[in-house]
Parts: sequence; C-alpha cells; structure tokens
Amino acid sequence: MKNLSILLSIVAALFVISSCSNPGKREKNDKKEKPWHEVKMTASSVTPDVETDPVLSTDDAADDPAIFVNAENPSQSFVIGTDKKASMEIYYLKGMRRAVFEHGEINNADIRYGFPLANGNRINLVGATDRYSNSIKLFTFDPATQMLNRIDNRRDRLISTTHEVYGFCLYNDLENDEFYAIVTTISGDVQQWKLSANEENKVNGELVRLLDFSSQTEGCVADDELGHLYIGEETLGIWKYPARPDGGIEGTVVDDINNPNLKADIEGLTIYYASDGKGYLIASSQGNNSYAIYEREGDNEYIGSFTIDDLEVDGEVVIDGTSGTDGIDVTNRSLGKDFPYGLFVAQDDVNETEGEPLNQNFKLVSWDKIANLFDPPLLIDTAYVVGQGR
Repeated sequence: MKNLSILLSIVAALFVISSCSNPGKREKNDKKEKPWHEVKMTASSVTPDVETDPVLSTDDAADDPAIFVNAENPSQSFVIGTDKKASMEIYYLKGMRRAVFEHGEINNADIRYGFPLANGNRINLVGATDRYSNSIKLFTFDPATQMLNRIDNRRDRLISTTHEVYGFCLYNDLENDEFYAIVTTISGDVQQWKLSANEENKVNGELVRLLDFSSQTEGCVADDELGHLYIGEETLGIWKYPARPDGGIEGTVVDDINNPNLKADIEGLTIYYASDGKGYLIASSQGNNSYAIYEREGDNEYIGSFTIDDLEVDGEVVIDGTSGTDGIDVTNRSLGKDFPYGLFVAQDDVNETEGEPLNQNFKLVSWDKIANLFDPPLLIDTAYVVGQGR
C-alpha cells in the first residue's frame, strides 16, 4: 500500500505540472450561439484607401504596425510600421515614409499614452520586441518632431529569459495607473513585464508573470478598460486572460480553427474601443487572407469576417489588396479629413504594383467602410477616448 500511495502521489504531481505548463490544453469556452451561416453581411470585402511606401528591407520584413493618434491635431497622426530586419518606420496618413529608425530586428510595435516619468512628465510610450538582442525596446514618440527616442534603461536591458522574442503589446492598468509590456515567443512562453521609470527618467522592467503555451504565439492585445489580455496561438486559436499579473494563468478560448472562417496562422490582434464597454476584438486570419471580428464585451461572440481586395479605377489596379497579413491595428478616433471615421491598418505580405512584386507595406482602410459591411452596421464611435468611462 505504501508503494501504491507513493505512485499515486507522483501521478498527481505530474498532472499538476502538466496542467500548469500547458494552458493551451485548458478550458475551452464553447459559447457560440449562432451557426456560422447566420452571420449577416451586406458584402465580404473592402478596398484600401491608402498604401504606405514599401519597407526598405526585402522579402518577409514588414510586420505589426501601431497607429499614433495625435489628440491635439488628429490629421497629423501617424502609422508606426515595423521592418523586422532592420528598423521602425514612420508614415504619414497619406502613406509616404516620414522617417526610418534603425533599432534592430523590430518585430511588433504598440503604443500607450501618458506613461509617467519620475520628473512628473508623461510621454507617448512606444514599445517593440527586438529579435536580434532578444529584448524589449522602448521609445518616446514626439508628434512635433515625429521622432522616436530610446527611453529604456540600456544599462539594465529588458532581455527576455526565453528564446526567441516575437510578438509584443502594451497594457495600461487604468485603475492603478500601471503599465506593462507583454512579450510572446516562438517557444510559446508569454512574459509580462511591469514598466517603471527610474530617477534618470529611463524605463526599467520587472518580469511579473509567465504564461506557458504548447506552441508558437505572436499576436497579442490588451483591453485597458475591461482588463483582458488576448493571445494568439498561431496554429490553434485566440486565448483570453485577465490582464493584471495577479490574474493567474487560467485562460479561456475565444475562438479556434474549428471556426471555418479562421485559418492558421492566427496573427495580429487589435481592439476597436467604443463607449459603454462596447467595441470589437479583431484578428488577422492569415491562412485565408481575412480579418475576423468579435464583440469586445461578454464572451466575445463572433460577428463576421472581411477581406481587403484590390482597388481598381477604370479596370486598372491602383492599390492591391492584402494577403497573408501579420500585424493589424485600429483606432476609433477621427483622424481629420483623410480618415474622419477611424482607421484600420493591415500589413500586406504580397505587395504588387501593375503585377510587379515590391517590398511589403501597409494598407490603410477607413473604418466606416468596414462597419458598413455588416447588417446591422458595426459601431462608429469617433468621440470616445480610451479610459473615458473609468
């Protein structure tokens, strides 16, 4: 009996270890109420309004973008693109490249506003992963100069303890005025770092949580208001966790590739904010060149999917559509006359002009075109500012 008790104890311990190291096998959230064919759409595709200049590097180079919203002068907002072989690039809303910042193999970018420094100032914080140094890099973005400036503490770099860093997103815990960086990896580990400024007004990071997936993760996005963290496990689906580091390691599945509208890889994730906790979670379904939209509130019910097709004028392709998209971003805010109803940005894997391949770039689509694909139309809430309801 003693040997049997020991054996049972070992088996139980192995079960606990397996459960903790494989959240990808945990609880599935089977909350779908509608068959997929009941989703109502007036159309299935939109066309781009603008395309950016191609990134400078060849082959698979462009990746996850971030939209900088200039609250004081919305028409002077920018798209911050990533060239994962060399740099970050800044684009005007009309698509022209403004500047190039060579900071390494920058894979994914995200932005948060109002990060507090020790001197009392608050900055626009831009973050990204650098696969060359396996680290997090942090910048401040000045809309007046349109410059990115390194602000992470280079003496104590935010180096990942796993190999290899991949995706990235930021989270602002609005209630506690705390900021976090989330790093996804090729190995499946997801790290959460708490960010704080030192006396020299440089940003330090402290590793505060680790989530362990069974396969590669990249896309991630945090809902600052509702306190959710969404992670894309590329070949399986989308996971949802409490965004605060004390929220534990238990996640639920938002959706997976059993949904016929999702095809691996699941790549970029972004959130469209609207008032009263409403809005949308959007995911890039790379395998079928589409974008899936879910309700932001509740159990994130699937709404429908759309594609971005060629823009043609008089039978000629003026701007090609998107395919194989990695990263995406969206804003509900009005960006002046160019994008008065908000903006959706998507990386384009195969960028062509007159049938000739070019380096990859980013396509910009006015949000109202996407909203009006659906019946009833999706929300257009340009006045709402994140955190307004807290």
